[in-house]
Amino acid sequence: MTAKFPKSPKSRLGNLRSLAALALIGSCAGAFAQDMNALLQQQMNQTNRMMQEAQRQSQMLSQTMNRTQTNMIQQKMQDPQVQSAYRAYLQQMQATGRQPMDFATYTGEYIYTNGFSREGIAHRNRIESGNRAAEQQRLQGVRQAEQNRSDSMQQQRDGYIRNQQEAGRGLMGQSTYSGPNGTQTALPHTWQPNTSHVYQGNTYRVNESGQYYVRSADGWWHPVNR
Repeated sequence: MTAKFPKSPKSRLGNLRSLAALALIGSCAGAFAQDMNALLQQQMNQTNRMMQEAQRQSQMLSQTMNRTQTNMIQQKMQDPQVQSAYRAYLQQMQATGRQPMDFATYTGEYIYTNGFSREGIAHRNRIESGNRAAEQQRLQGVRQAEQNRSDSMQQQRDGYIRNQQEAGRGLMGQSTYSGPNGTQTALPHTWQPNTSHVYQGNTYRVNESGQYYVRSADGWWHPVNR
């Protein structure tokens, strides 16, 4: 029968420290989730406010332009020349069986094209083509801004996660080290100078200055840095 010996106070203290570290890591993870939710909500609220303000200003500008345009059309509708042109237009539409524009719409087009002149129609087409191009460019700018915001938020999330993970490793006596080929490995940062260690299948050496090195398959030593 194998005798069982009670754990030493030192072993119990080590277990308590490990449990405390794990509890703290769990607490950090919960705090991280709360912080990220708060950050995302704050950025979403800011974006919504900006969009609402832009929409409000656009509506105000549109209302002002509509009032000005309506006044111009109402005045032009009193012009006998426009009334005569509209009567001729109605006869043409009735003769071809097509649905005519109402008088207000016709008058707006009359103003826009300078009496349906060739130059006026060409000018209108150029403006409408430019407006379509500008709208497409604006939409592309909105999409790019949304993508930039999404990328920025993702970078913040990734950075926060890395910081929390590194803090958790620090509580366990480890840090992230970068090797010569860019690979990252979690290593104990408590190794003392002038010591060698075999860890996770690799051989490491700490020189007198505390610099870590890893030995490659060809026997060469390469620095690893935090």
